Amino acid sequence: MNTLDILIVGFYLIALFGWAIYIGVKETADDFLVLSRRAPLLLIMFSVISTWVGIGTTVATAASGFDTGISLGLTAGSGGILGVVIAAWFAPKLKWFGDKYKAHTLGDFFSERYSKSSRSIASLLVLLVYLLLTAAQFVGLTTLLEVWTGVEFEILVWFAALSTVIYTAFAGIKSDFYTDVVHFIIMFIVLFIILLPLTLSDIGGLSALQQLPETYFDPFAYGGVSFFVAGLIFGSGTVFVTMEVWQRIYAAASGKIAQKALYISVFIIISFYLVSTIFGMATQIVNPDLADRDQTLFFLMTKYLPTGILGIGLAGFMAVFISTVNSTIMVASATLTKDFYRGVFSPNSDDKQLLYAGRVSTLICGLAGMFIAFLFPDIVALSVNALFMLLILLPAVIGGFFWSRATNDASVVSIISGGITMIIFLFIDSTTAFVPGFLVSLFTFIVVSLFGKHAANEDVSIVKGWKEILKK
Repeated sequence: MNTLDILIVGFYLIALFGWAIYIGVKETADDFLVLSRRAPLLLIMFSVISTWVGIGTTVATAASGFDTGISLGLTAGSGGILGVVIAAWFAPKLKWFGDKYKAHTLGDFFSERYSKSSRSIASLLVLLVYLLLTAAQFVGLTTLLEVWTGVEFEILVWFAALSTVIYTAFAGIKSDFYTDVVHFIIMFIVLFIILLPLTLSDIGGLSALQQLPETYFDPFAYGGVSFFVAGLIFGSGTVFVTMEVWQRIYAAASGKIAQKALYISVFIIISFYLVSTIFGMATQIVNPDLADRDQTLFFLMTKYLPTGILGIGLAGFMAVFISTVNSTIMVASATLTKDFYRGVFSPNSDDKQLLYAGRVSTLICGLAGMFIAFLFPDIVALSVNALFMLLILLPAVIGGFFWSRATNDASVVSIISGGITMIIFLFIDSTTAFVPGFLVSLFTFIVVSLFGKHAANEDVSIVKGWKEILKK
């Protein structure tokens, strides 16, 4: 890469960090966690898109397109459509809960509906999942830098992690919302308007993809039929337990604004799944001997993007990774700050103490994600397993909001039994381990709720309040 591209990347990142520091020195703890619950439509929409369109949607989908064709992109994209539509339906109700109980995390729900012990168990799972997702973002960003610079992965992951963690510690979620607008515009122009036409022109158009083996057009090639069906069903269910979606709904100025933003974003999100799959399959034609599938998208960028545009594209991609990892770290940090620091160790902490704890938690979570990236440098495996692990919480969340019979004991037993089951099956079949984990979680939750009793401190009125919102 020449000097102009390097200067563009450097200027972009310096401006990004400068903006984060400027915003960060003026924010409160509520700004840091949920933008003080006043974000307008465009900020919510662009933030949802930029957060969703991260490693899993671009790099991991392109990598799986290179390996197996349309399967993972089709499954994830279809599940994404269902998921975002469900999230949009869910948004006004979740916003009601967030405003009424001043909630910042998923753990806040478990605390209000069930108990503090239930909150701690659920929050531990959320923390683990988002540390894994943070690691996936670091692997993706480091892979980009490795292609660009030629420096070894082990060295670059330190640079990628430390710079991103420092940015996130200052920025919080507030500056993330504002910079997401710029990130999205740049990535859309680079990928859709410039890189896609150049790639298709070189291989001879979309029809050239037909020269690939038939298995590349098999929707069940990645993980088989069970993964495809489960991906559609469970992929749409993950929105109920995906904390970054909760944060953005909490942050919206109203439930209706969050709902509209989600409905609009679904069309753009699905287009990124589609184009990323095409990039992966095109790379299989252009360079079938590519040594590292995770470099698929970056290979195309360095091959086709002209000087200057390459710099903009790399800067935009780095910024999107930073934005996405900002979101995953913020979920882990918010969980550590609100559910453990204030929820367990310092319940009377004031705003300044909470903000300080949030920034320290951000550093801790970011460094933990970096070490996981060292141990498991596989984007696809990290993204898929981490996201579906959240499904273990689904019965307790849905039951807690909609079923008055749901009990605290059921939530605790459900999470523990489902988690243990999934860990066991990860050693048997890592692609579908979430299925038995979820089924065990669901079964134990229903059985214990039906035959158990409510604890004295459970707030069953949340179910009634939820029903009132549904009638509106």
